[in-house]
Amino acid sequence: MSDQKGFTLLEMMVVIAIAAVLLAIASPGLRSFVLAGSRGDAASGLYGAMVRARAEAIARNTPVTLCQRDYNASGGHARCDASATGSWVNGWVIYRDSAPDDSGAKPATADDVIATGEPADRAFAWAGDPADTAAVQFESSGRLSSSSRISFRLCKQGDSAWEGRRVQIDTSGRIRLAKDSGCNA
Repeated sequence: MSDQKGFTLLEMMVVIAIAAVLLAIASPGLRSFVLAGSRGDAASGLYGAMVRARAEAIARNTPVTLCQRDYNASGGHARCDASATGSWVNGWVIYRDSAPDDSGAKPATADDVIATGEPADRAFAWAGDPADTAAVQFESSGRLSSSSRISFRLCKQGDSAWEGRRVQIDTSGRIRLAKDSGCNA
């Protein structure tokens, strides 16, 4: 007899069967785990963008705007989504407005773009309060240009019991990130 090392076909099939059962048990929890991580990334991303836009307004001593991104925009640089169907899930653009009286697409030039954000997981939805908030502008003092506070709720599509996140900006420019429950998206 020779000493052979390795495993038999039967042993390999048993291991694969056990792995398949364990994977089937773990997959629903794994999806929740992945969504929870994505939720944190999406909420932190928008929160960080708000903080950066405010800091840039103060540092540059000029108004800086954060807007919904038109991810399908043509041209050489990122642009804001001016359509009624725009969404914060499509990403965002931070820019300084070099042509405030221009009614064309914003930002006017690639030099005006400070930063951009990528689209979030399509399982999420951002709900603005006020609902039609497509842009947030910070004055050179760091205060919000709007006369009322603005709030964004990150929710999971079709799951009102899911614990979402809220990014809230006071008129003073203070930005907060908090847990939010009872989403309706």
